[in-house]
Amino acid sequence: MAFEKNIKSIVHFMAFPGPRLGKSAQYGEAPKKYMIDSINFIASTKFFNGIEITTIKDPEIRSEVAKLLKKYKFYITYSAQVIQLVNEDKLIARTDISSIDEIERENAVKRLKECIEEAYEIGCDQFAFISGEDPGTETGMQKRNLAMRSLLVSIEELCKYNREMAKYYKREKMKMTLETFDREPGKGFKNQLIGPSNEAKVLAYDIRNDGFDEFGLMYDLSHMFLIKSGFEGETVDVIKSLKPYLNWIHYGNNIIDKKHPLYGDYHVSMDHPDGAVTPQVVREFFTALVEVEYENGIGLEVMPIPPDQLSESVVLTGIAAFKNAAEEISVNYAIGGYRFKTRRFLPERLFYKITEERINNPDIIKTEAAKRKLRKRPYDKNIIIIAADHPARNVTRVGDDPLAMGDRQQYLGRIARCLIDSQIDGVMATPDIIDDLFILNKIFVDAGGKSFMDEKIIIGCLNRSGLAGSEYEMMDKLTAYTPKELAELKYDGAKMMFRIDLDTSQARYSQETMEQCSRWIRECNQHNIPSYLEPLPVEKTGNGYRVKLNHTDLIKTIGIASALSGSSTYIWLKVPYVENFEAVARSTSNPILLLGGESSGYPPDTMINFEKGLGAGPNIRGALVGRNLLYPGFDDPLAVSLAVAKIIHESATAEDAIKYLVKQRGKDMDYLTKVIFSEKSQGQSSQN
Repeated sequence: MAFEKNIKSIVHFMAFPGPRLGKSAQYGEAPKKYMIDSINFIASTKFFNGIEITTIKDPEIRSEVAKLLKKYKFYITYSAQVIQLVNEDKLIARTDISSIDEIERENAVKRLKECIEEAYEIGCDQFAFISGEDPGTETGMQKRNLAMRSLLVSIEELCKYNREMAKYYKREKMKMTLETFDREPGKGFKNQLIGPSNEAKVLAYDIRNDGFDEFGLMYDLSHMFLIKSGFEGETVDVIKSLKPYLNWIHYGNNIIDKKHPLYGDYHVSMDHPDGAVTPQVVREFFTALVEVEYENGIGLEVMPIPPDQLSESVVLTGIAAFKNAAEEISVNYAIGGYRFKTRRFLPERLFYKITEERINNPDIIKTEAAKRKLRKRPYDKNIIIIAADHPARNVTRVGDDPLAMGDRQQYLGRIARCLIDSQIDGVMATPDIIDDLFILNKIFVDAGGKSFMDEKIIIGCLNRSGLAGSEYEMMDKLTAYTPKELAELKYDGAKMMFRIDLDTSQARYSQETMEQCSRWIRECNQHNIPSYLEPLPVEKTGNGYRVKLNHTDLIKTIGIASALSGSSTYIWLKVPYVENFEAVARSTSNPILLLGGESSGYPPDTMINFEKGLGAGPNIRGALVGRNLLYPGFDDPLAVSLAVAKIIHESATAEDAIKYLVKQRGKDMDYLTKVIFSEKSQGQSSQN
């Protein structure tokens, strides 16, 4: 689950405002039993390890609460916001610490200094507060600009006092955290100077730049719909903008229907039927937090609706909302700023060493293939094979890039990146790719590395003449390996493809290719070489051929494929996942490998399909995948491949696979170069 290391907190005085949903806790006057019982309940959930409290006026109750919070080892936030908003006795100007009247500002700062003293007495780790009301722009921007200056001065005074108190108590200084609110007047709104996030960011930058690294911002999901920059509301993208300055996060709910009696900042329960913060909004917000690698606390701020809603109920609902979002695949996958750079793994100087070996040692492939350690058959587990035969069929496009697989350094680097790990079982490719891999492997082994080709399943591709876009695309003749060559090289399988087009003039070429595949399977059978057959039902469209991704056509095509040649004993089928795949699995007793198809650029889709596909029947024995592993958007091909391997080898869920992916991302990027370009290796090279 995402955020496992983040502090999970709850705003106590909101969830438990007072007996019978009064407001005594918000005023700091709740009975001792109510305070103790509510804190015990929060601890009993086993979810929260942080709590946000406000003033407790009775010294005896304050002391008892402090002991209890220490017992539970809570991270404690002192919330001065409610004190500022309640403004008991109305002794402080509503503009508070941003008052341009210096006397009013000083009084407001003094009040918060007293709160800081109480926070240290309780043992708090963080101090949260707000800016004070916006003076408005009726007479222009002058008052607001002056208020901003006053606010900066006030915050820096409070930060200095925080440091003095930390020194007095001989402990770490508290975080000083300003919460952003709406700047809207009227019922249900707070009309605070801070305010829009773009202005809060500038303020935070200035204060940090003045040396107060403990200062930061608190952003509340429920405020997102209420805070406006100009005429526009904010979106989850604001998290990326505020990233360097986020001390704390709140998640909660509100209602933005102006006709609703609870319109505005009332923090209704997360399951309120009229709430603006839907599960989808929470997922998007949490995804943004994961993308910026947010590591600080996340607090639940919800409030029961009088007279009958239970505090315990809204708390448990809030926990469920958190867990539901935090366990979502999309949230856990969030890639953030990560970008896989192939050239870090396979730099130019290593890539061009392959050319030198080709020129200087033309017999290298036969030699390397002959000494390769073979994997024993039958295989003792499901397998995951990297497919790398697309360029030979005039297919180089990945996503929006028409030549992505045409860059051989990129292509080879991504393939080798996957093969370095033992969890990746092998590769299926045309001769040029496998030759490059053997040469690269030799360079690596000669420098002192361990072979990444030993015990890999190597499958050679046979027919690639069905060129994408050709008028005779269905005529797919043998242009790469022959079965005899595969036997001589001691490779582990032969891959071939035929596509069934029943509706156009090309149908006869489909049948010719099918007949050729039958002959090749017979020849492979004579050499005891498994045939990995990719039978696909297709239809002609204005943009070329498209695979019919439905179980009806796929089942019929599998029936044709498994009947080819004089024996189906060595036939493995490579087919795409489709809905009702259970029926597809029952259409043959031959082993099936799942193919990936065109790259979606979003690995979770691949994980989900493979989890569903693998569970469709015991004859689903793994995956033979190319673009979805080699070109997974910005992600690391090895990390994505290892995540798929978790599903294939261990029957892991897509959720667990994604968590594993995130941990593997970017590891061992110097796997080849640290060996090949080591001082020892370079010394050996110069001697040779």
